[in-house]
Amino acid sequence: MNYQLLALPVISAFIGYITNVAAIKMLFWPNKPVKLGFFTLQGVLPKRQSKIAAIVGQLVEEQLLSMDEVFDRINTPEIREVLTDKISLILRNRLNELLPRVVPIRVSNIIGDILEKVLRQEAANIIKQTIEAGSEYLNEEIKIHLIVEEKINAFDLDELEKMIRGVTSVELTFIEILGGVLGFIIGFIQVAILLIYPLI
Repeated sequence: MNYQLLALPVISAFIGYITNVAAIKMLFWPNKPVKLGFFTLQGVLPKRQSKIAAIVGQLVEEQLLSMDEVFDRINTPEIREVLTDKISLILRNRLNELLPRVVPIRVSNIIGDILEKVLRQEAANIIKQTIEAGSEYLNEEIKIHLIVEEKINAFDLDELEKMIRGVTSVELTFIEILGGVLGFIIGFIQVAILLIYPLI
């Protein structure tokens, strides 16, 4: 009887561990629906992939990254200054290629200086207006939630499982071990109860 009592926590720990291992496995497996009589068995992620994709897409667009936020990050004085420098450099290079063919180099340099000065005065405002106008159009045309949803739905389920397990391996292992620990504790409590109130 004593050996049976001692075995009870060990058996409970084993059952708790195996139960959690199976529960975690069934998050991902089976990929395809499997008929078991009146029941259909399929992993939680494969079964809910499209729904999860839609929810994550909405969450990303509404809470993490909207098109308005993207354009707010782009439409800053620093970015406009960088773009002005790039445009100015391109303009100067093109003028240096084209103007010397039709006007003297000195005149070409004067024209280039004048155009660059005008460009630098007006470019920041033009860039700002262009970004703002573009943001209105792209807000209508580009839906971040649909892009995210499409990407998640396109994930190979085996690759998705590897990725999730890679990121959460420590936590999943902890859950598996915790099942064993809780099972052992429950078994130990059962032994204590049986010792205090033995079965007749």
